[in-house]
Amino acid sequence: MSETADVVVIGAGIHGASTAFHLARRGARVIVLERSVAGAGATGRSSGLVRMHYDLAAESALARRSFDYFSDWPNQVGGECGFVRTGFVRIVAPELEDALRANVADQLGLGVNTSVISAADVRELAPGMTVDDFTFAAYEPDSGYADPTGACASLLAAARTHGAQVQQGSAVQSIEVDGERVVGVRTARGAISAPVVVLAAGA
Repeated sequence: MSETADVVVIGAGIHGASTAFHLARRGARVIVLERSVAGAGATGRSSGLVRMHYDLAAESALARRSFDYFSDWPNQVGGECGFVRTGFVRIVAPELEDALRANVADQLGLGVNTSVISAADVRELAPGMTVDDFTFAAYEPDSGYADPTGACASLLAAARTHGAQVQQGSAVQSIEVDGERVVGVRTARGAISAPVVVLAAGA
């Protein structure tokens, strides 16, 4: 007899862990399947930047929502994510200045604490830095970096408190379908029935 879940999440990196946490917190029965160990892929190799400056407004909007979690992790998730506020500077070549200003305008509209600063301002922030090859930069004083594997582990622990199961060393062999509908997955340990499968296994 196969296991059953409302949602199977494939991949226990930061995306899979976050998906499991949010779904389990809303009452879904979630099983996370990881072929290796949590954070073994891109998450474990990430530099962990926490910033909101992106070229696409939709991406900045997602990052803005995420920032609320990183800046208040113990209350939002529980545990620790290792967030350190250092500030973030985005430098572009002079010919990309207009695009930089447009990005900053979009981000201000999203409520991001950001501004366009001069090369001289950048030198004040980072003395000794060479600033003769650009004129302006974007600056986010609230941004910084976090511990990717710590944040991932923290999300998985929080997901477990809401009933999620995390099975490490459990590679998915196939996604099972009935006609055009997903009905679950198959692993070396057996089948898991679920009407929703989230593939968060990275590239």
